[in-house]
Amino acid sequence: MKRVSKSSAIGHAYFLCLIDWENMNLDSKENQGFAEKILGSGYEVIEDWMVKSLSWANLDDIVSSIKLGFYHSRLIFQFDLVSAPNKLSGIRELRKKIEKAIEDFCIKTVIVAMKFYRPTLSQPHIFVLPIFELKNENSFWDSKFSKPFSMATTCFYTAIDDRSSGLIGREVKARISGAKIVTTKMSNWFFYNLVDLVFHEGLYRQARDKQLKRGIFTVPCTKSLCYGLENRLEDFASHFMSTFHAYSSEYVRRNIQRIALVAAVIAIVISALSLIVAILNLTKGTPTSIVQSNATSFESKLYFLFINHSKAYFLT
Repeated sequence: MKRVSKSSAIGHAYFLCLIDWENMNLDSKENQGFAEKILGSGYEVIEDWMVKSLSWANLDDIVSSIKLGFYHSRLIFQFDLVSAPNKLSGIRELRKKIEKAIEDFCIKTVIVAMKFYRPTLSQPHIFVLPIFELKNENSFWDSKFSKPFSMATTCFYTAIDDRSSGLIGREVKARISGAKIVTTKMSNWFFYNLVDLVFHEGLYRQARDKQLKRGIFTVPCTKSLCYGLENRLEDFASHFMSTFHAYSSEYVRRNIQRIALVAAVIAIVISALSLIVAILNLTKGTPTSIVQSNATSFESKLYFLFINHSKAYFLT
């Protein structure tokens, strides 16, 4: 597989997968053995995730590196992309090509290991949903947004604030369908929260729906992979909007409280210093009018510094 620096990748694809154990989860010893069966030797442990680099020759033209992480019932495939189409049809073909490679891998390793540890599984399946994170300058995002025919009307589309740093933050564009999520560049904070939503409002719920319906699938499935949002898109989109709007409101509220606290402390310091200056000048016999003038001038300078500090804080 061709290797390029991570910075030269035009984007990343994260295929989030949930192994459906049908309420027959593994214990700690079995979990370790399962990990070794699907990862082999030479993996590294990163914050409890068991991670290994993979090499798939059939993806050489679109991927510069591949990593697979395993944690309990979760799998995450990370792909660094070296090329990405600028049309939805091209993104769809890209997803299918990567998905086929993942399916082949899962059939040969993950499904086999699942049957080894839980031979009574009725339908060994893995629920999956990919997130494509494309660079902001990628021409995929160059929609003219003409009414009514544009990318924004092809599926659920939104632009939402990423409140990861500073009060203003930055905008993340997202297109969400039952088969994939496509976004512009995300901060770590935004990505982690999106992953939480995908697992808890998508993949886990699909697994529970399957259990409640006694193994009858209501989502499109291949031999081993089932899409994680196909029949939950409306609910997921609502959770996505409400969650990030709530996070944004809370973030702004906390910053306003922090600024108010700083302002109160500075006001107390200004008053205390003004009092000290007045007392010192009185002990030296300085006329009261001059004392008041000096104090006012001193307060003005501190107030000016505070205003500049507040502007800098808001614009950080």
